[in-house]
Amino acid sequence: LWLEVRELELEIGKKSLVQNSTLPFRIQKLTFKDASFTDHYLSRILALLKEVTSLQELEAIDCVLQGKGKWDMEEIARSGKSFVETISITNIMNPKFYLFFDLDGIESQIKELKRLTIASSRVFMVPCKLAKNFKSLLYLDFHDNLLAINRFNQTICKGAWPSLQTLNLSQNSLKSLKQTANYVTRLSKLINLDISRNNFGEIPDVCEWPKTLKYLNLSSTQIPKVTMCIPPMLEVLDVSANNLREFALQLRFLRELYLTKNQLKTLPDAVPIPNLVVMSVRRNKLNSFSREEFEGAQVGAVHLSVMECHRSLVVSLICVLVFLVILVLVAIGYKYHAVWYLRMTWAWLQAKRKPKRAPPKDDICYDAFVSYSENDSDWVENIMVRELEQACPPFRLCLHKRDFVPGKWIVDNIIDSIEKSHKTLFVLSEHFVQSEWCKYELDFSHFRLFDENNDAAILVLLEPIQSKAIPKRFCKLRKIMNTKTYLEWPLEEGQQEMFWENLKGALKS
Repeated sequence: LWLEVRELELEIGKKSLVQNSTLPFRIQKLTFKDASFTDHYLSRILALLKEVTSLQELEAIDCVLQGKGKWDMEEIARSGKSFVETISITNIMNPKFYLFFDLDGIESQIKELKRLTIASSRVFMVPCKLAKNFKSLLYLDFHDNLLAINRFNQTICKGAWPSLQTLNLSQNSLKSLKQTANYVTRLSKLINLDISRNNFGEIPDVCEWPKTLKYLNLSSTQIPKVTMCIPPMLEVLDVSANNLREFALQLRFLRELYLTKNQLKTLPDAVPIPNLVVMSVRRNKLNSFSREEFEGAQVGAVHLSVMECHRSLVVSLICVLVFLVILVLVAIGYKYHAVWYLRMTWAWLQAKRKPKRAPPKDDICYDAFVSYSENDSDWVENIMVRELEQACPPFRLCLHKRDFVPGKWIVDNIIDSIEKSHKTLFVLSEHFVQSEWCKYELDFSHFRLFDENNDAAILVLLEPIQSKAIPKRFCKLRKIMNTKTYLEWPLEEGQQEMFWENLKGALKS
């Protein structure tokens, strides 16, 4: 079980941390995050946590250590044996680090510890006396700190970290690879070493390393080449991101080699590394292979992407697919009138930017704006206009042929005419719903009109028309026809007088 405690800032008394709790305790990991510790608080909690015998791992993330390291070592020692085997500290702040004590007296509490991580915490050294008491420590991680060569002699002094097998010193301030290797030889059981992301800048011809070393990470260390400084007994070597131009070393035991992000133009020779199983050469400049490069053991499996193997073919296929997708989109757009919808959407957005306000009565110039198809112009201009404009009193009608401003965009003409008209009169017919002019410009006026004021619309049905015959893009017009009464033009002359009376009444309302 794992318990995480956040933003803790309190003082602990002498009471037990596990008072009134039910045995047995099963918590195995305890994490403090964004907590603030004083010396007294830390002393008490280290002592009281020993009552939780199941606890194996302690973790502190983004915490602040307010004290000077003057802990109550007598109380801690009196509380008995600690069962914690793993401690992980990440980004711990100590405002008074220059006054911090060397933790003298805590030696008895760390002898059974097996794994220790202190990362991103500005650590620049560990006192030799303290380091010698980590008797059982197998794993030590000091990545992203300030360890430097001038204090490294103290951190890894003779007799320090006697059981250590894995050491991570990535992203520190180590500058000399030769001195780093020399100090690391004091770790007689070391197997894994990560010294990546240190700016060594150069590599000596010869180095001393622990004889037990099997894994070495030298990636991103700015070394210009590889030399005999690389230990010959390695099984795993990572020299990625160093801009190496060649790799010619004899490493008989090497099984994994990582050369990613370098400047290699040819593969390493296979003969000097006969036991190689894994090799990564991504992001290099390989352009040819020689027969000698493949004279080693048979390659068991190579996992290359299709792009790496058939780049030209893949690029060609992608281009063809993109062309086909564009072709399909154009066909679909043509079939479903996508251009029309885009133009109407743009016009709608432009109209929406205008402030919504009712025009003053002085701005009303017409009794009605007439929307009709060019095919119905004979009836509109010769019959309806004559009947309405010669009435007593006469009606003022707005016709696109006569009253639109020359040179002005037709949609702007339509909007201005609607805004300057008391009503909008739609002369509906089969020609109306099929006309291109209505399709691309006029129907926008329908949307604007119906959105703002349905009562301003007068529908005149010039000929019988089924609502199902109206195209889908006229959806609002179809809805209006299903819900609003419209006037039908009668073919019998005896009924036409009633039609004109009803139309005039609608225009006056």
